[in-house]
Amino acid sequence: MDTIQWGSLPEELQVMPFNLRIMAHVGLWGPRYRVYRFWALFTFGTMVILFPKTVLGIGSDDVTAICKGLAELNFEASIYIPMAIFALKRDAFERVIQGLDEIFREVTFGEESKDCYNMIREQNVKIKKFFKFLVVYCVYGPFAYCLPAVLISHWRFWNSFEPMVFELPMEQNFYGLQIRTNFTHYHIFVGLSMIAYSFCGFMSLIKIATMCFMIKYNSLCYRLVAEKIRKLPQPTDDGPTKVNIEDLKKLVEVHRKAYNVTELIEDICQVPLALEFLTCVIFWCLSMIYISKKIDFNLINVMIIFCLSLIETFGCSFLGSELAEEAEAVGKAIYDLPWYEHSAELQRFYRLIIQRTQRPTGITGVKLFVVQRTTFASVIQMSYSYYLVLQDLLNNF
Repeated sequence: MDTIQWGSLPEELQVMPFNLRIMAHVGLWGPRYRVYRFWALFTFGTMVILFPKTVLGIGSDDVTAICKGLAELNFEASIYIPMAIFALKRDAFERVIQGLDEIFREVTFGEESKDCYNMIREQNVKIKKFFKFLVVYCVYGPFAYCLPAVLISHWRFWNSFEPMVFELPMEQNFYGLQIRTNFTHYHIFVGLSMIAYSFCGFMSLIKIATMCFMIKYNSLCYRLVAEKIRKLPQPTDDGPTKVNIEDLKKLVEVHRKAYNVTELIEDICQVPLALEFLTCVIFWCLSMIYISKKIDFNLINVMIIFCLSLIETFGCSFLGSELAEEAEAVGKAIYDLPWYEHSAELQRFYRLIIQRTQRPTGITGVKLFVVQRTTFASVIQMSYSYYLVLQDLLNNF
């Protein structure tokens, strides 16, 4: 399918509208033929950043330069690989958006849906603010990373008569150009790097927003289901109140859709999140090795990308744990009902929901292990252990 039916909901209820508009510009949303835009930019970034670092090498024997180059390579790979996965799994992503859209329609339909309407609207207000912050970060991030090296190189060039080595925004060789000593070659490299890093920031915006917002909206779906369950008629002193069987069937269907969305998100995000976890461990090791060898200007760049990776890993861990808790809260809401006073037919529907919350699959289970807060805490311990091993190898070498 080229497009899905989206956007007919009021803007305050739409699923990540700003993110989808951004994705449409590079062909990851909307008409399928536009996807060539993404792959063209992806190829350009790969040839400027990933290919030279991987094939042509770092271009230095200094341990700290190698650490910086490897840190940059890991950071860039943690952006390019997940984005390639998103592009290849576009069908699953479209089903996620369609599923969320259908859930929001169903829970906001009717006279008693005001609370659900407000929950979605408040969530979208928070997401909109966070998205604006991400846009600012991703627009200015590449310039903040690259420009200091350029300014320092120019200051040294115009105030020194001695042969000098230019400060590189990225540690790598570049197709035979003398980017460390030749003024013209250096600026050719810097210009191409700024364009590639700007696209890197754009893809980072899409990656972070897409993963975080999908998980956050899915958590909201379970919270909406739990709210609907609590709104079911309760017994009074005059006797039990009859629950409308059709309303309960719709609620079970909404929960089924939320669970299907969870499985789709797992299919899309499990490799990117596992890569995020691995990248954070590698960054931590490289940062400690760098600090143990030298403290200079380039350490700032290393710590910038390390902190960004750490924040992203913590964010995914926190949101994943929140999703698991919200999914379990649906089962608790069912338990809190006086289900024992209801008919056997109603109890059968209750049992369907409870069984679904107990299945060990999806983001709520064991397969996507990296979205647990305890896993984030283990990053520190694991990273330090690897650092000690690497430090010992370097000292012996």
